[in-house]
Amino acid sequence: MIDRRTALRWGGGAAIGAAGLGVARAIDQGVIPILPRPGLDAWRDWNSGRHGGPLALVAAGVLASSPHNTQPWQFAVGRLGVDIFEVPERALGAMDPFGRERLAGLGAAVHNMALASTGIGRSAYVRLLPDAGNPLHIARVVLGPEGQPMAPHPLVAAIGHRHVDRGAYRGGAVAPEKVAALAATAGSPLVRIALFDAGSARGRRFADLTIDATAAIAADDDIMAASHSWFRHARRDQDRLKDGLGIFTSGVSPVIAAAGAMLPEQTPASEGRYWLASTRETALPTASLFGLILVADPWDRRSALLAGMAWQRLHLTATRAGLAAQPLNQLPEMIDRERQLGRPPGFARAADALLDDAAWRPTFALRIGNPVAPAPASPRRPVSAVIGAPARLDWDVEQARAETAAQDAALARRLK
Repeated sequence: MIDRRTALRWGGGAAIGAAGLGVARAIDQGVIPILPRPGLDAWRDWNSGRHGGPLALVAAGVLASSPHNTQPWQFAVGRLGVDIFEVPERALGAMDPFGRERLAGLGAAVHNMALASTGIGRSAYVRLLPDAGNPLHIARVVLGPEGQPMAPHPLVAAIGHRHVDRGAYRGGAVAPEKVAALAATAGSPLVRIALFDAGSARGRRFADLTIDATAAIAADDDIMAASHSWFRHARRDQDRLKDGLGIFTSGVSPVIAAAGAMLPEQTPASEGRYWLASTRETALPTASLFGLILVADPWDRRSALLAGMAWQRLHLTATRAGLAAQPLNQLPEMIDRERQLGRPPGFARAADALLDDAAWRPTFALRIGNPVAPAPASPRRPVSAVIGAPARLDWDVEQARAETAAQDAALARRLK
C-alpha cells in the first residue's frame, strides 16, 4: 500500500507539473509577456516613425480597425501615391456573407492613410473604387508634391494608440462636448451616426437586440466555425500569422486571461457561449453610449467603405478624448445572415425601433465608455508583408503627363 506521505508527494508533484504546464501555456499564448512579440512590431514601427514617404501611409493603414483582425488588404506603392486592394480570401465566411464588414475594414485603412499623408507634408485626395474593371481595387490615395508646409492632422497622433477595448468600462456619463465631437464624425452626407445613452429606452432596446443577435450567432454552427478560424490560441501562431484574435485581447482581466490560457483550447461552441456571456454581462451593462452608423444601402460597396471610414474617424476621435470603444456588430451580422439564407428579415424589422428614419439602415454598431485600463494591441502584419506589385506604371505615366501638360499650359500663358 502507498502511505499518505507518498500519496501527497505524488499528488503535489502532479499539481506542480500541471501548474508548470499551465504557466507554459499562458506564456505560449502571449498572456505572460516574457518572450518578444514580433506580432506587435507594426505598432512600434508606426510610433517610432520608422517609415517615411508613401510607405508611411501603408504603416498607418495596417493599424486600422479590422473585423476580427482579418486585415483584408494589400497595398501597391508608387512615387505619386498608394493603391489599396481587397483580399477576399481574408474573409469571415457566414459571419460576413456579403463582405460588408470586410469593406468597412478597408475603409478604415483608407482613412488612416489619408490622415498619414498630412504627417509627411503632402496633400492627398482619395478616389474610392477608381477602376471599374477591377472591383478589388478599393481606393487610390493620390499624393501632392513633396515638402508642402502643413501640420499633421490632430488625429494622426491617435493612430498608434487606437485599440479596440473589449473589456469592462467604468460606466458614468460621457461629457456632452465629447458626445458632440463623436456624433460629428460621419464625414459624408451618405453616412449618418446615431448615438444614444445606454440607459435610455433606445439604449435598452439596443442591448436587448444585441443579446438576441449574439444568441442567434452562437447557435449558428457555420458562423461560429468561421469566427473560430480567426482565433489564435498560441503565441507562436499570433506572431507567425500576425492577425486574428486571442485571449489577451478578448477583454478579460490579465489574471483571468492567464487562467484561461492554462485551460484547453476553446471549441467554436464554447467560444459562442463565452461571447454571449461577455456581451450580456460585460459589454452591454458597462457601456455609457451605444451607437449606429447608418447608410441608405448597407450592401453598396461605396457605402460600406464610407461607413468604415466613419468608424475609424469616430474611434480615433474617441481615443483622442480618452474614451474606449468597441464594435458590437451582432445585429448587422444577423441582418446579413437572414438575407443570405432567404429568411424573413426579423432582425432588420426589429432594428426599426432604433431608427429615427427607417430609410437609413444600420451597417455598424458600437459601444463607447470610460476605460478601466488601456486596451492591449492586437497583432498586425507589418508593411513588408502587405505590399504587392508596384503601383501600375500607367498611373505614373498618366500623372507625369498631367504634370507636364499643366507646366506647358502655365508657360504658354506667361508667353502670351
